[in-house]
Amino acid sequence: MTNFVGNITKDAVTRKVDVAGVPNLVTDFSVAENYRKGDGTQGTQYYRISIWGPRGAKLMEYLKKGRAVAVTGRVKTRAYMDKNGNPAAQLEMSNPTIQLIGKNSTAEGEEEPVDLDPITEEPDNDKPF
Repeated sequence: MTNFVGNITKDAVTRKVDVAGVPNLVTDFSVAENYRKGDGTQGTQYYRISIWGPRGAKLMEYLKKGRAVAVTGRVKTRAYMDKNGNPAAQLEMSNPTIQLIGKNSTAEGEEEPVDLDPITEEPDNDKPF
């Protein structure tokens, strides 16, 4: 598992996709993590985040550009060809745990903490493990 804190680089977008003929929702956004390199200079690592199902659509109002988030999940690397035909790679996380850092502004100008509980599923007692 990978844990990091970063800022959302642009507002999240939810779209409908068909997976094996079944309609589903996926919410995509990117997070930039700043870190200090060994030589003392600053570096930035970008992650593409995808949240499948209705959970992502429910979180969209909080997943706005500039928002600080703590992310925990498994990182995968995806190789692709960039727009110039050069090989490139991207770090991706699917359905990670997202925790908002800071506060959310309300309409009255007051600030209230935002608590994003991860979606909890009822245990399926029929499963053998």
